[in-house]
Amino acid sequence: MGEAWIVEAVRSPVARADPQKGAFRHVRPDDLAGNVLASLVARAKANPALIEDVLLGCVRQQGEQGFNIARQAVLLAGFPQEVCGVTVNRNCGSSLEALHQAARAIRAGEADLLIAGGVEHLDRAGWEVRPDLSPAMLQRFPADSFHMGLICEFLGREKGISRAEQDEFAQRSHEKAAAATKAGLFQDEIIPILGHAPEGASTRISQDQTIRLGSTLAALADLKPAFLPEGTITAGNASPLSVGAAAILLASEKKCQELGVKPVARVTAMAVTGIDPLHMGLGPVSAMQKVVQKAGLTMEQVEIIEINEAFAVQTLAVVKELSLPMEKVNQWGGAIALGHPLGATGARMTTTAVHAMKRTGARFALLAMCIGGGQGMATLLEKA
Repeated sequence: MGEAWIVEAVRSPVARADPQKGAFRHVRPDDLAGNVLASLVARAKANPALIEDVLLGCVRQQGEQGFNIARQAVLLAGFPQEVCGVTVNRNCGSSLEALHQAARAIRAGEADLLIAGGVEHLDRAGWEVRPDLSPAMLQRFPADSFHMGLICEFLGREKGISRAEQDEFAQRSHEKAAAATKAGLFQDEIIPILGHAPEGASTRISQDQTIRLGSTLAALADLKPAFLPEGTITAGNASPLSVGAAAILLASEKKCQELGVKPVARVTAMAVTGIDPLHMGLGPVSAMQKVVQKAGLTMEQVEIIEINEAFAVQTLAVVKELSLPMEKVNQWGGAIALGHPLGATGARMTTTAVHAMKRTGARFALLAMCIGGGQGMATLLEKA
């Protein structure tokens, strides 16, 4: 079996999904993804004609995100028409699934040069058609099993995680992301995108628009519960609706040698696990345990841990279950501050981790996600 190497990774800034004031409110998702793909190959100095396939995660595949958005993005990027594209959906794990599929193809010798990534535009995807669960499914599982907010409310009660703990976690997420942005730590991973200021002027967006620089614990404490009258989850300790795209160039060892490129990291191990849909938030626990075991490592050996951070309570529950050192988790902020553009989040996390490995010299990075419907997903990377 061969190895799959990450050569380069880039992402767009993440913007809020706001049809009135969002920075990307006038940017189509296929255009956004195409821009990121073109920027990726330019950054890597790669010939797009050599790319065999592009795998993009996307959850809401309708409207502007329909009709196989991966193929649309390939053509919009200006790649030759011979370059293929396929759209992948594993809910919030979609772009991590795209990465897994690309890595498996390269390891199996089926491909030598692929792009994996994701895109999501949560105010242009359209909400006219909503998921319609089977009555048979609802007989087996409570309807609440598929409502992410309620699931995480129940998780917080079950694990004894208070509103104050969640607000403190959210505040730290914003503080870490703001500090990383100020220090220029995201500069190498972000590709500036032409967007619009709230008042309408065209402007170059080069930083994440989801970080609340003025966030305080007092302000978070004043917010009303979002899902239950006496609940603990608010708009402040949950990830915002977001817009973003990210892309990762993967190559076989043979192709790296042919192109004369030095890879950044190796995709060492991958795992996906199933769990009771009502406990979806704990999906990363079994997935992280499985992927570390597959790699022959212990959790203590991992220096960088990225968890998707859909809700503060969800991440805190995973940290609690695995006794993870908080200083290793989402060190530069998570989705509460950096946004959660569903189908792009796994690729965004991977991009952030890869650049952090280059910057810090960390050897191992672990990426993990909870997935609606009761799944967990994890990926282990090793520095080249």
